[in-house]
Amino acid sequence: GCDAPPGITRFEGWLGRPVDLVLDFGEYRHDWDEMVRQAEWLARCWRPTGRRVVLGLPLVVASASSPAALRRGADGAFDRYFQAVARNLADGGLGDAILRPGWEFNVAGYAWSALREPRAFAAFWRRTALAMRAAAPGARFVFDWNPNLGDGPVAEAYPGDDVVDVIGLDTYNQSWPFHRDPERRWRHLLEHRNGLRWHRDFAAARGKPRSFPEWGTGTRADGHGGGDDPLFIRNMLAWMREGPPVAYHGYWDHPSPEYDAQVTDGRRPLAAAALRAGLWE
Repeated sequence: GCDAPPGITRFEGWLGRPVDLVLDFGEYRHDWDEMVRQAEWLARCWRPTGRRVVLGLPLVVASASSPAALRRGADGAFDRYFQAVARNLADGGLGDAILRPGWEFNVAGYAWSALREPRAFAAFWRRTALAMRAAAPGARFVFDWNPNLGDGPVAEAYPGDDVVDVIGLDTYNQSWPFHRDPERRWRHLLEHRNGLRWHRDFAAARGKPRSFPEWGTGTRADGHGGGDDPLFIRNMLAWMREGPPVAYHGYWDHPSPEYDAQVTDGRRPLAAAALRAGLWE
């Protein structure tokens, strides 16, 4: 939102180089009309900065949450709201936004979770992308299909090569089996059912670039997380340079209670040094 641009400037000063992408989110706590209005507001916030926006876009807002929401969306019940969002973004100067509809859809807590009905999610996602493109034909939206590195039916929720531009994977440094061991934790992230190797191979098989919209090392409110782990930072940056190209990535420099991966405040000096050094290579 509009409070964020000064923070991006501070991050650039810390990093020592400019950033060209920023990550933000559409509102999903209330109703559809709020989501539509917020798209217009976000365009006003970010257009003056000249930076391209990566936008997490909810597929289901709180007022529409129900067991049948994904099926209703697949049938077109919410098309008009996504069409309005597309027009507001395009008219506001964000017609080149990278959109993440229903990000982290294999997480149980989201109203658009695909865990129970992955095929309905895929149909809804597909319909949303087509509706948004049709509503703003002059826009150059990029659609990122973006699970989380975790459990659940992921491949079953894929909406089709013709509507997906980028295949993303949110990757946080955490592993329940190997909580305290950086080397084994990294191998677990590589070898997980929906892990880094799966992501690489899935993207390569479809001829799509990869992305890492959110990645970082730190801690969760429950104590899990890799903490100040420079090995994870170095390995992630090396991994991005291998295999299918990476369209973009966004380090999660944010003290969220869900995952606090902030490195610019001095609390994780080893990870901070690895990030700064690695991004200059």
